[in-house]
This record gives sequence, C-alpha cells and structure tokens, in this order.
Amino acid sequence: MKRLLATTAVAVIAMASTASAQSVLERVLGQIDNATNLASVNGTFANIAENIGTSSVATVYQDANNDAISESDYLAGLQAAIDAAAASNPVRVEPNPDDYDLTNTAAQNAYNNAVTSYNNDVSNRANAISNAQTNFANQYTSSLIEVAGIEGIDGSITNVIDGITDSTQTAIAGAVSAIEYNMPTLNFGDMATTALGAVNTGDITLGVNSTVDNAKTSATEAVSSVMAQLGGSADTGAIVLNIASNMTGVNGSITNTMTEVNGTVGALSTTALGAVNTGTIISGVNAAVTGITGASAGQSGL
Repeated sequence: MKRLLATTAVAVIAMASTASAQSVLERVLGQIDNATNLASVNGTFANIAENIGTSSVATVYQDANNDAISESDYLAGLQAAIDAAAASNPVRVEPNPDDYDLTNTAAQNAYNNAVTSYNNDVSNRANAISNAQTNFANQYTSSLIEVAGIEGIDGSITNVIDGITDSTQTAIAGAVSAIEYNMPTLNFGDMATTALGAVNTGDITLGVNSTVDNAKTSATEAVSSVMAQLGGSADTGAIVLNIASNMTGVNGSITNTMTEVNGTVGALSTTALGAVNTGTIISGVNAAVTGITGASAGQSGL
C-alpha cells in the first residue's frame, strides 16, 4: 500500500515556508512586501501545478501528557482493554436442564446451583468489561480538529469477497451431519492504479534587461550596450517559481479480501505520487545575445 500525504517538489527562488489554505502564488506574493533587496522587482514568473483539496473534521484523543492518538488507535486500544477484561473473567458453560433429572431433588438443587454460578460468571464479566471501558475512556479527552486535505485523491482498488458464512454442520437428535458446498474459484486478473496529486512539467525561460547608450557625430559613432540577466545583480530582483504542490491525501492502494473462497490474484501495480515537478528554469542570456545585430559596433557587457 502506498499512501502519500502533503508533499511538495520545488524548484524555487522564493517560497513561503508554511502551508496554508492560500495557493502557493498567493503566499509568495504576500512575502514581497516584507522582502529585502527587492526594491526593483522587475517580474514574477510562476509555473505551478497545485492541489489543495478540502478540509475535513477528525476526532483525536489526548491523554494527561497531551499526547494525541487517532480515533482508530483509540478504538483499537479500547477493544484491547475489553478483550483483556473478558479473558480475565471466563464464563463457564451454561447448564443444560436436559442433563439433569429435575424430578430428583438433589439433581434439581445441583442444576439451580449451576445456573447461579453461570449467572454470576456472566455478571462478573459484564462488570469487568464495563469497568475496563470506563477506565480506558477516563485516560483520554476527545476533541474535533480540522485537517486540511485528509479527503483527497482516491485512486484505490478494493475487492471484498465473502464465501460461506453459515455453519456447515447440523445436529438433529444427537446426530451430526455435514453439508457439502461447491466452492467457487475466483481468479482476479492484473490490477493497476495510479493516483497523482500535482504534476508540473512546465518550463520558464528568462530573458535579459538591456541598456544602450549611443553618441553620434557626422563622422563618428560610439555605442555602449549592457545586458544583465533578470535577477542577476543586487539591484534587480526577480521571483521565479516552478512548483508542483500537493496539500491533500493521495491514496493509490490495492486491497483484496477473500473469506472462505478459493482464488488467485494476478500482478498488482500501484503508483501514488504527491507532487512531481520536472519543469525547468532557464537563463536566456545566450539566446538573447544571439541574433542581436550591430553588437560589434560597440561594447557589450554580460
């Protein structure tokens, strides 16, 4: 089983540090007002694949040390406490009146005593289980929390097959007989599932800033040109984002449950990806210089 939660693949120059209900771009733009050395921000470039999902309410349980457990862990612990209490208080077999000659006073008294003992066992077990439930519950305080993205992308496969659920034996007048069932054979073929949270394969190609100074007389000409990569100097800033962001659950599991049946399962293949970013950020200085005519007439600084 593969299950991925809230993962982010990033190729970033600037990015917010914590997850929120805002999009990635909103969080990054919110940081600009507080940023330093970005007085002359000359561009914001974003290439984003994002999956936020919806929030859900979940129950958590905290003990006296403020350690929290999930609802499923709490229920498992409660069941374990119940099982332990039941095992510590066994109940004898319920007496059968047919096993006693109730016309005989001594046999009648023996039967009554057996019934009393049986009822005491049942009562003791019930009290032990009730006390175990109360003691376990008193160790925790439940509360509801909002969990973002817990109900997300579900690409799971689930197969549940139940076969014989009834008894295969019958007893009539003390004689035991068995019923023969024709058991089916279930052959599952190959299973494959793919669940993707966010995929970004985009490209960002940056150009350049350029300045040209030209002085000319009737007989001579002087040209000075300067090119600077975007964000390549201290006084020119650029925010460049190429992001795949997933803030929700991704379930690509395969579950097969077969009870009391015959069967086979073929090849199983599952892929669950939270966020994938194979995009690129490319400087376009060389490409921008290529094709500029007349560059040899002056000075060019890169």
